[in-house]
Amino acid sequence: MTNGKNLQNNDGQNKRPSALVVFPVYNEENALRHGVETLTAFLNDHDNYEWKIVISDNNSNDRTAEIGCALQSENPIVNYLHIPRKGRGIALRTAWEQADTDYVSYMDIDLSTGLDAIIKAIDALDGGADIAVGTRLSKDSNTTRCLKREFISRSYNIVIKMSLGIHFNDAHCGFKTGRREVVRKILPYIKDNEWFFDTEFLFYGEKLGHRIVEIPVTWIEDTDTKARIFKDAYDDLSGLYRLRFHNNLGKQDI
Repeated sequence: MTNGKNLQNNDGQNKRPSALVVFPVYNEENALRHGVETLTAFLNDHDNYEWKIVISDNNSNDRTAEIGCALQSENPIVNYLHIPRKGRGIALRTAWEQADTDYVSYMDIDLSTGLDAIIKAIDALDGGADIAVGTRLSKDSNTTRCLKREFISRSYNIVIKMSLGIHFNDAHCGFKTGRREVVRKILPYIKDNEWFFDTEFLFYGEKLGHRIVEIPVTWIEDTDTKARIFKDAYDDLSGLYRLRFHNNLGKQDI
C-alpha cells in the first residue's frame, strides 16, 4: 500500500474541526477527476471545517492510479491511497483507520448524493451526533431512480428491520459519516469488506448504543453503477443471516 501524504493532522496549527471525505474507487478513470474537482470546489466555500479528501483505490487496473496521483499533486487537501486488494469495504476501512481528523465520511465518486448533505452531516456530528447518514427514504428527500431499484431498496430495508430489529431506514445510501473515535470502535466488529460493509457499520453502530442521525438527501441514480443486483442481493441476505445469528456482539476480544 502506498500513501503519498500523511493523513495526520498538524496538532495545534488549526483550531477548526477537521473532516475527511473518502472516495472508495475501483476503475473510475472516467469519473475520478470530475468527482474530486467538483467536491473540492464545493468544500472551498465551506471553510468552517478543515477538509481532507482521500481517493481510496481498491486495486484498480485502469488509469485511476495515474489520475489519483495527479490530483494529489495538484491539491494539498487531496490524498491518493492505493490498496492492493479489491473490495469497497476494505477501501473505507483502510482510509478510516489511517485518518486522524475529528470526523470521517465517505461518498460515492459519481456524486449521486447531493453535496449539501456533507455539511448537514458534519454539522450534526459537530452538534453531538455519533453517526450521521444519508437516507433516500425520508419524505424530505428528493430521489430520482428507476422503479425497480426503488422497490429493491425499500424491500431490502424492510427485511433488515424485520430480521435485525434496528431503526435506521436506508442502509445502502452511499453517504455515511461518523466521529473518528466512534468509527474506530465499530470497525473491529465489521467482517465484510465489500458492499455489505455499510449495513454492518450501521448495525453495530446502533447495537453498541451510538446516536445515529439520518439526513434527507437529494439523490440521483447513476445508471453506470457497478452494483450487481442479484449477486449483491445474495450477499446481503447472507450477511443478514450472519448478523442475526453469528454477529460479534458480546465478544470480548474485539
